[in-house]
Amino acid sequence: MSFAYRHGMAPFLRHLIVVLLVLLSADGMAQTTGPVVVPKDLELSLWAREPMLKNPVALSFDNNERLYVVETARRSTVDIDIRSHRPWLIDDLSNQSIDDLRRFFRSKMAPEKSAENARWLTDRNGDGSHDWRDLMEVRERVHWLEDSTGDGKADRAQMFAEGFNEEINGVMAGVLPWEDQVWVTVYPDLWRLQDRDGDGIAEVQESVFRGFGVHASFDGHDLHGLTIGPDGKLYFSIGDNGFSVVTREGRRLHHPNTGGVLRMNTDGTQLEVFALGLRNVQEIAFDEYGNLFSVDNDGDLADERERFVYIVEGSDSGWRTNWQFRDRGWSKVTEQPDYNPWIAERMWIPHWDGQPAYITPPLSNYSVGPSGFKYNPGTSINGAYKRHFFLAQFPVNKITAFQVQPKGASFEMTGEHVFLSGMMASALNFSPSGAMFIADWDGMWSPNEKGAIYKLDDPRETGSPIRREVRRLLKDGVKSRPLPELRELLGHEDMRIRQLAQFEIVRRADATPLLATAIDTAAPQLARVHALWGLAQLKPKGSVSKIPFRDPDAEIRAQTARLAGELGDTAATTALLTLLSDPSPRVQFHAAMSLGKLHARTAFDPIVRMLDANRNQDAFIRHATVMALVGIGDVEALSGLTSHPSNHVRAGAVVALRRLQSPALTRYLHDPNLWVRREAVRAIHDDFSVPEALPELAALLDEPDLPDDEVIVRRAISANLRLGTEQNALRLVRFSLDPSPSEPMRIEALESLGAWNRTPYVDRVEGRIRTVPMRHPTLGDELIQKNLGNLLQTPIPSLTEALTRILTRNGVETDPSVFADWVAAPLQPVSLRIQSLRLLAKLKADQLDGAVQSALTAEPVALRQAGLEVMADSQPESFARYIQSPTPFSIPELQTAVRLAARTRQAEPFLLLNVNSLLNGSLPKELELDVTEAARVNPSQTMAARSKLLQARIDPNDPLAPFRSALHGGDPIRGLEIFKTHAAGQCVRCHEAGGEGRQVGPVLTGIADRATPEYLLESVVTPSARLAPGFESVSLSTTDGETVDGILVKDSGGSVTLRLASGELLTVTHQQIEERSTSKVSAMPAMTDVLTPFEIRDVVAYLTTLKK
Repeated sequence: MSFAYRHGMAPFLRHLIVVLLVLLSADGMAQTTGPVVVPKDLELSLWAREPMLKNPVALSFDNNERLYVVETARRSTVDIDIRSHRPWLIDDLSNQSIDDLRRFFRSKMAPEKSAENARWLTDRNGDGSHDWRDLMEVRERVHWLEDSTGDGKADRAQMFAEGFNEEINGVMAGVLPWEDQVWVTVYPDLWRLQDRDGDGIAEVQESVFRGFGVHASFDGHDLHGLTIGPDGKLYFSIGDNGFSVVTREGRRLHHPNTGGVLRMNTDGTQLEVFALGLRNVQEIAFDEYGNLFSVDNDGDLADERERFVYIVEGSDSGWRTNWQFRDRGWSKVTEQPDYNPWIAERMWIPHWDGQPAYITPPLSNYSVGPSGFKYNPGTSINGAYKRHFFLAQFPVNKITAFQVQPKGASFEMTGEHVFLSGMMASALNFSPSGAMFIADWDGMWSPNEKGAIYKLDDPRETGSPIRREVRRLLKDGVKSRPLPELRELLGHEDMRIRQLAQFEIVRRADATPLLATAIDTAAPQLARVHALWGLAQLKPKGSVSKIPFRDPDAEIRAQTARLAGELGDTAATTALLTLLSDPSPRVQFHAAMSLGKLHARTAFDPIVRMLDANRNQDAFIRHATVMALVGIGDVEALSGLTSHPSNHVRAGAVVALRRLQSPALTRYLHDPNLWVRREAVRAIHDDFSVPEALPELAALLDEPDLPDDEVIVRRAISANLRLGTEQNALRLVRFSLDPSPSEPMRIEALESLGAWNRTPYVDRVEGRIRTVPMRHPTLGDELIQKNLGNLLQTPIPSLTEALTRILTRNGVETDPSVFADWVAAPLQPVSLRIQSLRLLAKLKADQLDGAVQSALTAEPVALRQAGLEVMADSQPESFARYIQSPTPFSIPELQTAVRLAARTRQAEPFLLLNVNSLLNGSLPKELELDVTEAARVNPSQTMAARSKLLQARIDPNDPLAPFRSALHGGDPIRGLEIFKTHAAGQCVRCHEAGGEGRQVGPVLTGIADRATPEYLLESVVTPSARLAPGFESVSLSTTDGETVDGILVKDSGGSVTLRLASGELLTVTHQQIEERSTSKVSAMPAMTDVLTPFEIRDVVAYLTTLKK
């Protein structure tokens, strides 16, 4: 009996073996990368590694077992990520096309800006200028590899194509060999490559479509996911950098602020949007019934997770690029309110009653950092993994496997488990011989010129008769096979063979065998499904009367309903109407979708009844009914549903009108149901909006019964700001003065007046860049000034603080006396007193000197710090004298004084005094970082010399020495804010992503009880130095000959506890351990590359407060 089994583990998946990978480097030296865990009975072997390939992103086999690998060198090097260029954000969001993006790049990285860009932009072309042309020096590549000898390792590698290095090119992230061509994706193009002369190199490199990726936004949000669908079309996914593409037929597909899935014929015709509202699905996968799934990345926002999504035609999953920049971490750049519809309106979670009805929600929240995603074609690995999806979760070094089962008109995940752990897998795919091939990135986030391909298989299945048959059929093709054999192959065990047979029959344009198979109830179910798909490709006339609408198999009825819509024959209407009442929700779904495609006006009332009966219980039934109503397109009938008694029907009508962009939406603005009203308001306001309906939305602010609902009120305020007439401005003034609305909404109305003519115009609800009508440019400020007396009399401190902030920012003239009084008033909120002081400084008011003195002697430290800041700017001589006076200062005041002295020439003696104190060891530790940094940035030669002395004191043998000054003097409140909102640090994303065992980084609750401040600092600046328990991969060889592997949870009390790939905990005593090995590479980057020294100090201070 095995060691693992004696500890209660179930057979097969819970029996684990460890594969200790001993690799060969280029110089032949052995390297151990750490333990990789796979299920028992599977074998993992190295197939290829650098220099045969480097930095693999995606991989795909052709039918001759040649593996195509796309490799990136541009990711994190020259692929611009807006998180590193935050001041560029608004300009980037303004881009609507790749031409805009090119102009944006050439402006921000112009040669004349070389000096300011030299810090981050390497002069790669050696011309002495740090500019956009340097982005063109890094190339993307496609390699192919093969095992020509059959010994189980690649022995041939060839560069198939190289380049793709315009300044606006992103990461090469998708590859698909198909027939005699190889499809490749890299922003901004979808490429078709071809080797015509057989030399293994692509002579033909054709950009089939161009216009993907109109924003820089986040790198890695690329064009990818190439796959052939059941309809013979090429499908691919695009990240949320958006697209604006013109099809062969002359239609513009313009969705610059979201991602999705597109499809087209393989000859480039009929490019269309299949689904929208996705953030960054790396890869997409069809199951054997033509259902499309993926796992979408989360938005790196607090309290949010990735999403397992069922992607159906016409769906909108709700994500928009602009949601990314709605949290507080971006507010200094966007000057936007802290409101994110994606989070506040709970779009990211599975279906709930009250969720926005225009989206198709995720099936579940799942995974960490999804990348490669594939479905077992039927004969790969072994029978236990048939009908399984496999997902590479890149940051947490594992691949998970799961199945789906029907749930209503959609599905739910079942049987999810860890399939492989211990490898940073970036991609995976299945070979013609049935093995899984896995790309190992072998690094962290950035390319490191490493990479490997591993082969994973069940040796008992290798070379089995069915595997040999699949391999032979894929290699030889089926073009010479007779029709009877092709019909038989439609029911083959492997979906790749079924697909080959289907497409060959379609190529022969013979619908007879397809129809015969489709209606044959004795034929295998999947053969019939493929036959129905083939009929959808051929669209034979008159076939509607023959297809099996009444088949006893619900799946065949569903596929027949789907086919009817593709055939486009209205003769199917009656049969489809009958299927709306089918016992199977899946059948109902496809019947409704097809009725929409047939524009069947007679289906309107039955669809409404179906919508009513659903009662919003099944979001996918709702989607299908909406698509049907949109296809029918009867705006008058949809408008007439305002009196329908069902909230669910009225909400469905609103979503349909939204898709039709109809001003009739205004009829639902006064719906008695809040959910329906919200839907109408969103439909009019959001995305491309319905401009004709905006005035009625804006007028809601005048209504006495306006609900106290943030979803509605924020958009009504926004509509007034967008319209920009005097009437709208007056309405905002009245609303801000009205005591009835909530305090936050009154502030938002006032802030909207303060942003009256700000350009570019950033939508204050969505964060989208909009074009707004011309307006009186100073009307907002004029009305604020005119109503200042009434506004100042409001008893709400937060409103008066917002008013003061607007007056300061906009420079609105006002009587300063009241603000001087507020600075000195101890009962006023500190934030209001500080803002009043800054306003007086902006106005250069006569009362400023007195206000500064009041601030400097006030009790709140924050106000005294603000007084120092204002004095340094307005009275530098007085500031220099004051900070050298015998006045007792608190540590926060001294920190502020040192920072200000660094940029105040008159205060150099004070700074020099503190530097000398640091050098002789008498300076308080809380000031060490402040003084060190002030000396470093001060421009004087004296201070530069002192700074060199400080640097020379750092112990080169102590990795923490340069950072030890961050152990003292931090502000835990600021640290919490950085932890939650820092756009580049994203601390909260990794440490709070789903709870114990589900996050990239350890749960931090109680960390201050378990760790010293030095340990916390080390974890921030050198995260791989000491990994937290639960994040070390450990392999144990036991005294009874067993090997177990898992993640270290605890090592104390004479035993070691591991979390196994199954998720279970296993404890092994030290006496039972014969050998132990550990891999210690943290997924967390060193924060010294992300946070300033002061931010690191504040984060450490915050972490020291996290006690249980």
